[in-house]
Amino acid sequence: MVLEKKRKANKRISFKKVSKLFIGMIILLYFLSRVSPFFSQATNKTYIAEYGKIESLVSREGLVVRDEKVVGTLGEGEINLAVNIGEKVAKGQKLATIYLDEVDEKTTKDLEIISLRIENIKGQQTQQSIFHRDIEKINQEIAGISKEIQQNIEEGQYEKIKGLKEKIALLVEKKSIISGEKSFAGQNLEQLERQRQILQNKVNASVEKIYSEFSGIVAVGSDGLEDILSLKNIDEITGQQLRVIENTYESGRNNLQKQNIKIIKSHRWSIIVELQDSEIEGMEKGKTIKIRQRGNPREYNALIRNIISEEESNMVILDLNEFMESFYEERTLDLDMIKSSYEGIMIPETAIIEKEGQEGVYRLDINGFSRFVPVKVKGRNREYAIVYHGYFEHEGNRVNTINFYDEIIMYAEKISEGDKVR
Repeated sequence: MVLEKKRKANKRISFKKVSKLFIGMIILLYFLSRVSPFFSQATNKTYIAEYGKIESLVSREGLVVRDEKVVGTLGEGEINLAVNIGEKVAKGQKLATIYLDEVDEKTTKDLEIISLRIENIKGQQTQQSIFHRDIEKINQEIAGISKEIQQNIEEGQYEKIKGLKEKIALLVEKKSIISGEKSFAGQNLEQLERQRQILQNKVNASVEKIYSEFSGIVAVGSDGLEDILSLKNIDEITGQQLRVIENTYESGRNNLQKQNIKIIKSHRWSIIVELQDSEIEGMEKGKTIKIRQRGNPREYNALIRNIISEEESNMVILDLNEFMESFYEERTLDLDMIKSSYEGIMIPETAIIEKEGQEGVYRLDINGFSRFVPVKVKGRNREYAIVYHGYFEHEGNRVNTINFYDEIIMYAEKISEGDKVR
C-alpha cells in the first residue's frame, strides 16, 4: 500500500517536470521567433532609396584664353568711364574720357561764344525763328533771376545776390552773341572758324577720349598675355610653353597693368587644362562635357576642341560660348571638369546582387520579408550606383523595379529571398 502511494507520488512529480519542460520549450521557441528578426535586422541594415547624383570629375586650374585687345590706357588725370565693366558695347562707342590738364575757364567760354556766333551767321537767314526763340528763352531766364534778386533783397539775403548777378551777366552776353551785337561781331565767318579751331585744339589737347574699335565686352586691366594667348594659336601649345606662361603670369600677378582698358571681342572663349593620362580617361575630341567653377553649383557646357598628348601630360582645350561670371577679367579659374554624371535613385553597391543573370536588390514588403526586385544601373562608382525607378525596358519588355523611398537590404549577400528581416 505504501509502495503504491510512492509510485503515484513519483508519477505526479515526473508529470510536473515534463509539463514545466514543455512550457519552457514553448517560451524559448517564442522568444527565438522574436529575437531572430532582431538579429537579422542587426546584421542586414536597410537603406531607404532616395534621389542622388554621382559624378566622375577632375578638379584642376585652367588657363583662360580670350579673343581680346587692349584699346587704350587710362593714364593720369580725371577719368570718366562712359560704360560699366563687363558691359557689351558696339563698335565706335565711347568708353572713357580722360581729362589730362585743366582748361582755363576763359578758353572754354570763348569757344562757346564763337560757336554760337558761327551758328548765328550760318543760319541767320534761314533760322531766324530759331534764334528768336532762343532770345525769348534767355529773356525769360533773366526775368526769373531778376525777380529772385528782388526777393533776396526784401528778405535780407544779400550773400546770394552776387552769384545771381553773374548768371544774369552771362545770359546777357549770350543774348548779345546770338543777336550779333557783341564780341567777334566784326569778324567774318572764315576768321571765326579759324579762331574756333585754335580754341578747340587747345581743349582737345587736355582731353583724351577712348572709343571701342569693335563690338565686345569691356574689361579693365592687362596681364600682357593678350597677344601671346589667342584662340587661333592655342592648338599648337605644348606643355612646356603652358607651364612657362603660367609661371610668368603668377610671378607678375601683382604687377598687372590695371589702367589698361580692353575689349573682349567675342562671347566665345577657351580654357586650357593640363591632365595626366589617368585623368583623361573618358574624354575625347568633339565630346561635350560639363564644367563648373569650384564651389559654384552652376554648370556650363564645354566642347573638347582638342587634346594635345605628350609623354608626361595632356593639354585639353575646352571651347565655351556661355557667359561665365568674371570670365572677362580672370586669367585662371579653378574648375571641376565633369566627365560623366548620373541622377536617379542612389543605392549602395553592396545592395546589388545578381540572380539568374539579372541584377537586383532585396526590397522589404509590408510584412518585413525580403523580395528580389530587378534593377537597371545607369552609372556607378566604387560605393554607389544610380538606378532607374518605377520601371525600365529590357529586350522590349517593361520591367517593374524599385521606387523612391522603398526600403532595401544594404548587404544583399547576407540574406536570401523570403527571409524575415523585421
